[in-house]
Amino acid sequence: MDPDIVQHPAYREELPDALQAIPTLSLVMDPVDLFSPARGLYCNPLQSGDDWERPGSVELIFPDDRTGFQVDCGVRIQGGWNRRPEESPKHAFRLAFRQKYGSAKLKFRLFERAGTEEFDGLILRAGCNNTWLHWSSQERSRGDYVRDQWIRDSQAAMGHPSARGTFVHFYLNGLYWGLYNLTERPNEHFAADHFGGKPKDYDARNGDHVLSGDDSAWKQMVSLANAGLRSAKSYETMEELLDVTGFIDFMVLNLYGANADWDHASNWYAARRRRPPGPFHFFVWDAERTLEGVEADTLAFDDDQSPPRLFHKLRENAEFRLQFADRVHRHLFNDGALTPAAAASRFRALSDRLDKAIVAESARWGDYRRDVHPYKVGPYALYTRDEHWRPEIERLLKEYFPQRTAVLLQQFCQAGLYPAVAAPMARRVDRMLVLSAPTGLVFYTDDGRDPRQPGDQLAAGARKYERPVPAQAGRTIKARTAIGQGSSLQWSALAEFLADP
Repeated sequence: MDPDIVQHPAYREELPDALQAIPTLSLVMDPVDLFSPARGLYCNPLQSGDDWERPGSVELIFPDDRTGFQVDCGVRIQGGWNRRPEESPKHAFRLAFRQKYGSAKLKFRLFERAGTEEFDGLILRAGCNNTWLHWSSQERSRGDYVRDQWIRDSQAAMGHPSARGTFVHFYLNGLYWGLYNLTERPNEHFAADHFGGKPKDYDARNGDHVLSGDDSAWKQMVSLANAGLRSAKSYETMEELLDVTGFIDFMVLNLYGANADWDHASNWYAARRRRPPGPFHFFVWDAERTLEGVEADTLAFDDDQSPPRLFHKLRENAEFRLQFADRVHRHLFNDGALTPAAAASRFRALSDRLDKAIVAESARWGDYRRDVHPYKVGPYALYTRDEHWRPEIERLLKEYFPQRTAVLLQQFCQAGLYPAVAAPMARRVDRMLVLSAPTGLVFYTDDGRDPRQPGDQLAAGARKYERPVPAQAGRTIKARTAIGQGSSLQWSALAEFLADP
């Protein structure tokens, strides 16, 4: 650790508490398997595959009286760009639980969010972009160590499976190695846990790399998209191949964060059940290049074989555009997952966990670009919590989250992805639900159906709002505003209201 932090008047008394602020994960391996020039993982970080898995023992230690675990496992270097020694000396690891090491699964309640308590593997994410080790001084100044976990938690808040994670202090053969994010890997095992079946039943991919199964269904989906999706028939076929609702939310979230680092090759996962055939589901991953500039606009991103390419082909279809608007309304209005307060609350909860722990990361790696390897772009600094980390956290909480929702909505409006017709609003008066809209007529249902049917027609059973709707246990009102008449109706996004007493 850097004596400039260890002996710093502001941090020297706090460092012991910082090291006990979050759980500790200790990995012990034969030093030859770690540091040998010929076969050591850390000396050969660009190597991958089965030949570069080594045995190790991992132990989770809580700072309080909770019981952790110890398990033998396989260990690999994980990740892409930050494998390169010049890019980062702090590498990520993948832990593989296999019978040959002692146990085929880790069985432990590891994460707060509900989900499986049996794991085939885990990832120790070291962080690369927007951390204090990055080659760019601009990215170092944005070091926060929260963004990626926030994105994954946000996908879950939007109602979809997403890799859970927690923060740990990591020790490598007894040496303090810094702050890490211990997380699930959204591969075929993850998909089977969430959608049923067995891992072997799934096609799974990480960017352009097939993890399980094959890529025939993927090629079919991409080929269909690239051929054009304007027609009802082609769109219906796409709905069989893709979880459209989940994909929309995946895109809305990445566009909210203005993800600046994803393409066909990396930084997302997808999986589909092959037996019986099911649609592709997408999972956010490695989203450190997000939450940067509040005015950032990444709608133009378009790379073949990538989620943005699918999105751009889908948006050619009018039904998709309104479906997209429906999900935007769900998440950007009425206390949705991406409204300012909700988004900031999730971020604050994560950053609060690190407020003490980040001091230890500063002591371990905060001086690296200044004192050890001043690579590429200065200026170089000693990165600390009070001078760098807390100001970035406050910038996001006071500037980004309060403004980003409105900025993104305006981008969607300008791109024709959110209609000019305002969606209905609701207020409770006694035991009645009062609906209103600034213009047009409000149509609603209370049986779960959409008041609009494809082709911009009024759905059978939809009612024109004329008087308050009585509250009733379990009753959900779905409403849209319509302007025009007959076959020329223009519709708002769908608004949903719970009409419980």
